[in-house]
Amino acid sequence: MTTMRTNCATLSAALMAATLLAGLPGAASAQATARTLTYQILMGEDPIGTEQVKIELQGDRTKVTVTATTRVKVLFINFRYDHKREEMWKGGVLESMTATTDDDGTPHKMDMARDPGGYQLVVDGKSQQAPASALPLTLWTTDVLKHRELLSVIDAAPYKVASRKIGAETVEAGGKATEAAHHRIEGDVERDLWYAADGTLLKTRFKRSGYDITYVLK
Repeated sequence: MTTMRTNCATLSAALMAATLLAGLPGAASAQATARTLTYQILMGEDPIGTEQVKIELQGDRTKVTVTATTRVKVLFINFRYDHKREEMWKGGVLESMTATTDDDGTPHKMDMARDPGGYQLVVDGKSQQAPASALPLTLWTTDVLKHRELLSVIDAAPYKVASRKIGAETVEAGGKATEAAHHRIEGDVERDLWYAADGTLLKTRFKRSGYDITYVLK
């Protein structure tokens, strides 16, 4: 009888976790209650940094913490970039985001909170409003493909965009070849994105100062 009660309790906990996970955006939808994704950042073929995405269930909310660091040396020029942000999601909707960035010595701080009119933002000490249809350029979730107005995660600069699916491809990510859906964001900002069938971001590619920048899952 004790064993039966234990098994029932375990099953109930598993069903509860599955119910909560069904409401998570993008890559978290089929994952356990905590997951960390680590990406290598490349400029051309050269590694220049890492980005880590930690996804955690907290009751009926999902907390996502993103930490990115890059160090680039081109000829006599050194460039550094450090970024950290926390996102809180509920029911597939972004409730809030805080971000701090050191963009090669220029600091930025951004706070974003949902309100009845959309989102209230405070960027580098200045208040502004964004519509409810806007979303930060947070690429770990496929939700970013559904929005036509995106915001920089550094300073909330607005981007008018459109997304389209390129097709199915096989990519090398996470130490293996994986079937992925290739999508492209075009407009004021451009990104090529490869997502696995469960919504996990496998790879991102874009141009920066004439160089190919790639984020690939380790």
